[in-house]
Amino acid sequence: MNIKKIALLGGVGLASAAAGIAIPQMMQGKSHEGADPAKAEAAGHEAGHDKKKAKADDHGAGGHGATDAHGKEGTPKVVVNGPTFIPFGRTVVNLNDPALARYLSLEVTMQADGQDEEEVKTALESRKPILQTWLTSHLADKSLEDIRGKVGVNRLRREIQDNFNALLFTDGRERIQDILFEEFYIQ
Repeated sequence: MNIKKIALLGGVGLASAAAGIAIPQMMQGKSHEGADPAKAEAAGHEAGHDKKKAKADDHGAGGHGATDAHGKEGTPKVVVNGPTFIPFGRTVVNLNDPALARYLSLEVTMQADGQDEEEVKTALESRKPILQTWLTSHLADKSLEDIRGKVGVNRLRREIQDNFNALLFTDGRERIQDILFEEFYIQ
């Protein structure tokens, strides 16, 4: 596992832990007020400073006069930190098994970094027929033994990830971090 993935997983874990603590307290309606009047007043005073600071920040990057990715004025582009999931769709294909008529049905979702989401979506939109054709012929060449068990499924995920990255991005940087199977049926 490379350093980027470890850091990403650590950040996701930290954010999940923080949300696990904060959300139940918010749901119960707990606040600074009512516990200690002096602390509540200090918290209110700090909140006033935070609001002024936030308003000042609105006029900087992303505030008035912000432009979107196309240079048009409007809402600034939101970049998601952490993973994002982009659906590819369902593929059904006959397996390469001369003795039995078996087919594989799978639904693929791609995982990418939030900062690469728009780039991956744009590339996917423009080249989806090429990816679908490659995936169908690649799967049609697989036998039941090739995709059996955890090792076979994980090998298939990595093959799809490597080839999708190669077909979509020629600079060598992998923007698709993982291939996830939401459904995987052999009949």
